[in-house]
Amino acid sequence: MIYCENCYAPIEEDSAKCPYCGALNAAGGEKQYMEQLYDIKKDVEELSTVPGREYRREIGKSGRVIRRTFLVIAVFLVFVGLFLFLWRKWTDYEPTAEEIRAQMEWEKAVFPKLDALYEAGDYDGVMECVFENQGESYYSISNWAHEDFINVYTRYRDCTEALAKAASQGYEKEEAADCIIDVLFLIQERPYDSYTEAEEALIAAYQKEVREQTGTVFGVSEEALDRLYEECCVEDEYGVYLDYQTAKKEVKRFVEEQIRTDG
Repeated sequence: MIYCENCYAPIEEDSAKCPYCGALNAAGGEKQYMEQLYDIKKDVEELSTVPGREYRREIGKSGRVIRRTFLVIAVFLVFVGLFLFLWRKWTDYEPTAEEIRAQMEWEKAVFPKLDALYEAGDYDGVMECVFENQGESYYSISNWAHEDFINVYTRYRDCTEALAKAASQGYEKEEAADCIIDVLFLIQERPYDSYTEAEEALIAAYQKEVREQTGTVFGVSEEALDRLYEECCVEDEYGVYLDYQTAKKEVKRFVEEQIRTDG
């Protein structure tokens, strides 16, 4: 399972799109497309082993399989083409061969720096290094081994900074709700294939820390936070997960009923 980049719902890794919000999963779509092409190739290769007397019968059956497969591929290609068209229209960005080579060169130059900072435990330095080296173009760290962990660390840092600000400067209910939603998404984080054992231990420590800080700043007990988390989750055939839209509604209600502000 992976998490949808748009709504954070758990989805099958080879799904072409998220069943919840409809966002495309490019890697899953590409995998389905390649599997279908492989099936066509296999069908064609098997024709050469069919005895002569059964050739016409098999060619007819294989032809039907190929026609159906090509129909599926055609629909899929239309779907992918529409996605690419809309994506390029929305972002006004279409990577060229030169930009792809530039990304690869950037990775060769920057990833060793990220590795050194990561090994030193300087995760803020990792984020600063990425920002400082992106320049005028956006270069992605999606191919870096510790990207998933750094994404969790980024959420942890956002939570602690928001909690520290609320503790020192006070907060409005809307700010409290936004902060608690971030805390809930950090609490949701579970062991992931890309995490090392050390990263899993750090994430568990981050979760414990923000739980305690949430109680100190907003007066929310861990039991109440756990109940709120359960109320913000939904369940379907893919399992139980924190739903953002449900969280917005439930956290707003919770803050209105349970948290006092000076405003």
